[in-house]
Amino acid sequence: MSIDPEGIYDSLERDWTGKPEARSKKLWLLRRATDIASHNPHPETILEKSVAMLAQRSHMPCYYNQCPTSSGIFGSSSSRRSSIDLVRWSARKKYANLIELKWQSDEPFSALSQVVHYGILYLFCRAHRSALPLSDRPLMDARHVALGVVAPKVYYDGFDGKNLIARTGARLDDFAKTKTDGNLSMSLHALAFPDRFRLPFKNGGQATKHCDRDDLTDEAREIRDAFCNLASLWSNP
Repeated sequence: MSIDPEGIYDSLERDWTGKPEARSKKLWLLRRATDIASHNPHPETILEKSVAMLAQRSHMPCYYNQCPTSSGIFGSSSSRRSSIDLVRWSARKKYANLIELKWQSDEPFSALSQVVHYGILYLFCRAHRSALPLSDRPLMDARHVALGVVAPKVYYDGFDGKNLIARTGARLDDFAKTKTDGNLSMSLHALAFPDRFRLPFKNGGQATKHCDRDDLTDEAREIRDAFCNLASLWSNP
């Protein structure tokens, strides 16, 4: 198994016409999309929206969600319409985590490939910042971008990502430095929730009840604490 960052970038350049197909106001925008249907049972959506609601209520202030990575750049191609599940951004350190959330769907290689794709889209947009334009996007000034898959530890059972992440992470970092004259570094990580963590909500309604409020319930605290105590299974560096 391998992931080819340079090849992904080259394919984007081939599809690029030199100007955006549309002027998106949301491209690489730090935002919080908190709406979720009360009957929504999907764990990944519940988890993502719970974090967004907690962030909106200042319990997880560094987090954002549904950050568009290619909106308006490549026209209507569905393969180019994608958003990052979560972004953790430190304006002071200019440090960004781009996070692909997983609970039960897909498998680790696909998830890692997806988050690398987001990283390459970031590099592409940064290289074409003036044409898109992205002059007012804080993320475009990052000094380090950490790409990560976050999932329960059991999600990675049977998958040995050590060598894949080491190789791909090193290539990403070299490529990022090359494309930004050494002004940006990148890393790749597979992260796991604490073993004891269980999603405390069965649907969107429960998530909204506990997370979209000024006080911090015990259930909401479980979400916050899980993200504060992520374990690194494999990373580069």
